Amino acid sequence: RPKHRQPPFCRGCPAQLRDVVAPRWGAAGMPRRFCASFRPPSRAQQLAAIGLDRAGDRPSEALCRCLDPSGGEWEDLDTPQPHEWLEAMLDKTPDQSFKAFLDSRPNLPDRSRNTIYLQPLCEPRDLDGPAFPAGPWPSWQALESAVKAFYHPLKVRVLPPIPMEKLSPRPNSRQNSFGTQWNAAQVLDALARSAVPRDAFCTLAVTMCDLYPREEWNFVYGLARLSGRVGVFSFVRHTPSPSLPEPVQEGRMLHQSMKTMLHEIGHMFGLKHCTWFNCLMRGSNGAEVEHQPNYLHLCPVCLRKLHSSIGFDVSATYTQLLELFAGYEAVSPDFRVDCDFLRRRLAALQDLPAGASRDPKVASRLGALVPRGAPTAAASGGSRPIRRAASAVATSSSPSVAEGLVPRSVRRGSSRPGSPLMRSAAAAVAHATTDAEAGPPAVVLLPRLTPPGSSQSSEHGSPAGSAGHSGRVGAAPKTKRPARSTHARSRRSPGRDVRSEVLA
Repeated sequence: RPKHRQPPFCRGCPAQLRDVVAPRWGAAGMPRRFCASFRPPSRAQQLAAIGLDRAGDRPSEALCRCLDPSGGEWEDLDTPQPHEWLEAMLDKTPDQSFKAFLDSRPNLPDRSRNTIYLQPLCEPRDLDGPAFPAGPWPSWQALESAVKAFYHPLKVRVLPPIPMEKLSPRPNSRQNSFGTQWNAAQVLDALARSAVPRDAFCTLAVTMCDLYPREEWNFVYGLARLSGRVGVFSFVRHTPSPSLPEPVQEGRMLHQSMKTMLHEIGHMFGLKHCTWFNCLMRGSNGAEVEHQPNYLHLCPVCLRKLHSSIGFDVSATYTQLLELFAGYEAVSPDFRVDCDFLRRRLAALQDLPAGASRDPKVASRLGALVPRGAPTAAASGGSRPIRRAASAVATSSSPSVAEGLVPRSVRRGSSRPGSPLMRSAAAAVAHATTDAEAGPPAVVLLPRLTPPGSSQSSEHGSPAGSAGHSGRVGAAPKTKRPARSTHARSRRSPGRDVRSEVLA
């Protein structure tokens, strides 16, 4: 049995069946699971998937409060009906617990790749017009704001629009009732061939054209290639009935489009389709097929996965999303459900201090500033001499401490006052001195510098296929490194890997 195949058992299959049948599988594996249908998980299985059981790796107390499902705010999954995702795609929807997510070594943003790029595939004038139904697109400003709030603290930037016909090489297309339908896999090929920005964690193309992944499929909402950090998704099949009032059409179109966009970006972080709760990351065959709609919030399992990648403050994220969604609450029942959920969760977390659920280790990896008053040991940016200089000034209120704080090892690296090392050391000292005079001590994280005369390694590694390539993005020449932690996992190769493609 190939190692990458998902075993055809669900959590409800008897252990005796696994023990007897598993050793007898042929080389081709089993086409489907033995169980006839999806079985919703029990509460004990949900807690184990989050990591809140006794055997799990429990997070901080503040994060435990954010992930505790005992209040009933998160909706359990119903048993799927025929043709729904969890019935039709059961063999392609493995259970991914938080531990399984960490074991998969997902892509992680860092100092050099911390930006989500959005690539509209349309005419430039399409985004400047009014929102649907008066215009062809849902409100682009609302979509962009949702991505910024949901995936904070990563930066979000919009690339200049490009019509689908001008992609190079031009993807194959065919005709259907939605007009021209484009090959999503070939769209990803064109995106990967173009220059993906150096600071991009991922580049997501957005279109109002219909998509299909391969010839035997009739359509797909989106397709993501994790190894290449590119994805594409379409909003055209979210178009509501024209018989509805225009404000309701606008709200429904925006909610469905926002759900697709946030869902597809979640795949870029390594989140698979959720099988634990009725979650944003749950697979869907469309609103007209699924009897249980899902909404714009993550379940505790997926919330912990995303939190381990970008370390956001959960309460602050909920507050920003509530401010955005509340503007559409009056005309959209879907946004009303999300607002009610966010208000209940904020009420449950109201006694948590600001920033209590933020992860300083992840903030350090992303290059963000450590919060004021945080221990100096939490900082991990810049070379050791520069960090010592900044820390010494930060813990002293006397400007005279700045004298002689540039260590000899830095001065030996370069005697020129204008060199990058000397400028960075001076900036650290000046910044820390200012903070010491203004109030509580602060720690400044600086980019890592290499003294002149030593070998400078690329932050992005050598290109795939070139000499010295280690098979991972961000790989540097082999040096002695400290033991790896769960927050310091390497990223995958940017080369195409069909097995890393994720269907919406």
